[in-house]
Amino acid sequence: MIVANINHVEPGGKILRGMSGALSASMQAAGGIHPHSRRSSPDELRIGYVPLTDAAPLLVAHELGYFAKHGLRVRLVRALGWGTIRDHVIYQELDAAHAPAGLLFSLLAGTQAPEADVRAIMLLNLQGNAITLSKRLWQKGARDGKTLKQVLRMESPRKPVLAVVSWNSSHHYLLRTWLQRAGIDPDRDVRLTVLPPALVGDHMRMGQIDGFCSGEPWNSAAVMSGDGWIAATSHDLAPGHVEKILLAPAARMQARPEEFAALRQALLEACEFCGKAKNRPQLAGMLHQHLFPKLPLRVVQNSLLGPCDLGAGRVAESSAFAIFHGKDSHLTTPAQAMDLIEQLESCRALQLTPAQRRQAVAAYLNHRSTVPLT
Repeated sequence: MIVANINHVEPGGKILRGMSGALSASMQAAGGIHPHSRRSSPDELRIGYVPLTDAAPLLVAHELGYFAKHGLRVRLVRALGWGTIRDHVIYQELDAAHAPAGLLFSLLAGTQAPEADVRAIMLLNLQGNAITLSKRLWQKGARDGKTLKQVLRMESPRKPVLAVVSWNSSHHYLLRTWLQRAGIDPDRDVRLTVLPPALVGDHMRMGQIDGFCSGEPWNSAAVMSGDGWIAATSHDLAPGHVEKILLAPAARMQARPEEFAALRQALLEACEFCGKAKNRPQLAGMLHQHLFPKLPLRVVQNSLLGPCDLGAGRVAESSAFAIFHGKDSHLTTPAQAMDLIEQLESCRALQLTPAQRRQAVAAYLNHRSTVPLT
């Protein structure tokens, strides 16, 4: 049974006006709202997730029996956004969570919330995000970053509002990088805000934001509804970048090492399933049925099966989106940790002391890593 979380307001996030209508429509698209449930047994593992295509390994492990194969009782707990995941980890309501890699460092440092001692269990996927802009900007002449800059000049002093799903995420870094490469200052020329993934499309449709950087299927949903077009994928900006991890409170991992080892193995098998092209039609159907029943199936299929419709007559291969499996694709390394920390610091989302940096790198390394800490 997949259970959803009723705490659908994104704590700490800046939610624009019009939230209630968008919340209702988007949560219907993401599978509806179900009551929060209590732990059914002491040995149950509660794993939080946000409805996104890159949550697929969790769904697959649950529905295809990988968790059961490894002797695990798992309850998947749906959350609207990353602020909710963060808070449930802090207050020990989850045993593990699907999360942007940057959230681990934010939790350790206590930015925007009380600090929490957490560890990365494994990488769940690489890349998979996109920058989607509104139909209005296309009609004004925007075709890429450089032409967007021209539109901004024409509309000055109006500043477009662009959303990311968390300050502590690759989305924030990728959007700022894309803007900067086009000569657009993300601090002066635009306004950045935070919205949960399921709300970005509705807010753009209502004219409250002009674009967003999010994971799938919300970019495809905007394209196929005619509300937006994909200006860049994260593969265009940072091919193979670290995206989602599975993280857990350190105390839980230390208290239940065998269960967490089994959890990792079950998810490795699920990631391998997700990574095979022959399984993608089945995977899209599972995601549609369990996570996105109110979205058209073709929206869920768009980035999984390819060719992916980017809008405005342009396409990309499915390889431009989430990579679920490959050689060493689930191994966390010190180099990844340092890159992630530097990205967050460049966005001013994080500032660590040398001691905090060493702690953060150590927390990011999972028990299977054989790469020495430097």
